[in-house]
Amino acid sequence: MRVLVAIVLLCASGAAASACDAGKADFAVGKPYYAGLAERARVAAGASIARQMIRGRVYTMEFRGDRLNLHTDERGRVLRVTCG
Repeated sequence: MRVLVAIVLLCASGAAASACDAGKADFAVGKPYYAGLAERARVAAGASIARQMIRGRVYTMEFRGDRLNLHTDERGRVLRVTCG
């Protein structure tokens, strides 16, 4: 219960949401995904971690305010970037 309260308070304060700014990684949209691009986008967004999310696959959806998601099509082209 204490963990749940801490998570709710953290999310309500906006602290978790402010850890990543996807808008600063928009330069990746339209480019082919590769590790170097993901790292540049992660640093630009101020995120601690980045992950590729391939359209049509299943992913865990726990919220992490410090994570950058690079959404790609099946061929690896970045379609959009989000945080969470």
